[in-house]
Amino acid sequence: MGQKFSCKGCGSCGTCGDSGDTANSKGQVMSEEIKHDKAKEEEIAERKKEEDAYAEAEAWKAEAQTKSVEEQLLYDQLEQLYNFKILLLGAGESGKSTILKQLKNIHNHKIPKSDLNHITMSLHQNIVECMRALLGALGTYEQEIKDERHLETVKIVQNFGEDSMLTQDEAIAIQALWKSEPIKNVYEHRADYWILDSCDYYMEHAARFAEEDFEPNEEDCLRARIRTTGIVVSELKSKYAREEGEPMALTVKVVDVGGQRNERKKWMHCFDDVKCILFLSSLAGYHQVLFEDQKRNRMHEALELFKKIAHDKTFKDTPIFLLLNKKDLFEQMIREAPLTSCFEEYKGDNSYKAAFAHIENEFRKQLPTGKAVEIFDVTGVSRRDVKEVFQQVKARLLEIHRPKMSKERDEILRKLKAFDSRWRKCVCM
Repeated sequence: MGQKFSCKGCGSCGTCGDSGDTANSKGQVMSEEIKHDKAKEEEIAERKKEEDAYAEAEAWKAEAQTKSVEEQLLYDQLEQLYNFKILLLGAGESGKSTILKQLKNIHNHKIPKSDLNHITMSLHQNIVECMRALLGALGTYEQEIKDERHLETVKIVQNFGEDSMLTQDEAIAIQALWKSEPIKNVYEHRADYWILDSCDYYMEHAARFAEEDFEPNEEDCLRARIRTTGIVVSELKSKYAREEGEPMALTVKVVDVGGQRNERKKWMHCFDDVKCILFLSSLAGYHQVLFEDQKRNRMHEALELFKKIAHDKTFKDTPIFLLLNKKDLFEQMIREAPLTSCFEEYKGDNSYKAAFAHIENEFRKQLPTGKAVEIFDVTGVSRRDVKEVFQQVKARLLEIHRPKMSKERDEILRKLKAFDSRWRKCVCM
């Protein structure tokens, strides 16, 4: 009996009806499909890999941007620690603007040409302003100008415009009028009416100011009187006794505001984040009157204003430095006018030392209980005086604020270091 077998569709026995070629063709098709599917899977995997790489790159980019912003904020905080805001306060004519100009000179701030032109015009105006004050006082002291030449000069002074400049001949004529007996006589009574402190300086140099090629020197710039209106903020980069890890210079922002009564309402806008107050008062003010109220003694006004500032709750923890300015004028004045003209209770002599000690004590009396003040006598036009006082003020402020500043600085540096470590780790991965 013959052996039976069943066809398995092998494609090689001939029984199933499929030839070997056909079977091979089907096998190839199946193989191609497998290859195609595999290639597709690889393509998808590659595309996924590219997408992941792009996403990772975008994540790194975002991380870098975040790092940049965060780092900058930390560096800004670090810089802000060494940014000192100083408020310059005082009654009118106390010399605040002169002190500020001197501080700019000390810190090598060059005066722009446009400002020099403005200073020149101000000097011309100062000359005329002083002469008008003197002429206005003639009647009070029964003085009269009779010389025809001087009468012509009086007309020039009276008709002088706000934006005008003196000619050389006009300046010389004013100098001649300044030397006349009636004017000299009323100048002797200058304590009884308002006049600029540098009047004699203006008159002495009037002809020079009017020269065609005149350019103000350092003292001219300091002496020029330009009333401060509004708020003037000056930024100074100031050297100091730095410690390791501290910036090379302090950034000191000095805020100068007008001292006349009508300007004081603007002060409140400057009171935030103040490291200290420099309060100025003119020593010569004990024998002078206010610009805005010629019945009011300048020293009495300064004492009252100082008391208001010292008792203001905003400045409860703010250090106050009192600069008793214009000691050069005071030294001359105290020989002629006793301190009793301002302080009737004064029993001392008319020496500088005794009179200064009394004024110093009068200011200390205005302080609230527990509040301290550091007092200096200065001459604003003296670079040496102002430089020495400013160095002492900086040293004292650093002594007060450095412990807290150092603690905050170390915390900021710790964050920067941790941030850098985190970024390096991210890049390495």
